[in-house]
Amino acid sequence: MKSVNRVTLLGNVTRDPEIKATVGGQSVCTFGLATNRVWKDAQGQKQSLPEYHNLVAWGGLADFCHQNVRKGKPLYIEGYLKTRSWENDSGTKQFRTEIVMDNIVLIGPRPEGATSDAHDHADQSVDVPVEVAA
Repeated sequence: MKSVNRVTLLGNVTRDPEIKATVGGQSVCTFGLATNRVWKDAQGQKQSLPEYHNLVAWGGLADFCHQNVRKGKPLYIEGYLKTRSWENDSGTKQFRTEIVMDNIVLIGPRPEGATSDAHDHADQSVDVPVEVAA
């Protein structure tokens, strides 16, 4: 049986990206994204519920995110879910589910000093920022 592990989100960045390098020298970047589920309740009142997501980018995409993504900016991402586990200092097993990004589109005007060179990496696609009409 086939299965699908695909995530598509459009939301706002909750914290500036943090970048680190693995022991092997590969870049890894992490940051957060908030989305809102909006609906009308039985009385016709608009309701909204935020959801917060942990995002991870690797390699050239990590470098692109670190250079171009900023807190508060709207962002479209595609990727897949990955849950990792580890033991904390007290020996308790911890879990964290993250979205590993493989595509990103910056929404709105290009940030000052933005680069668009990450799209040259084979496993990742990065679309250059675009203007969105309101």
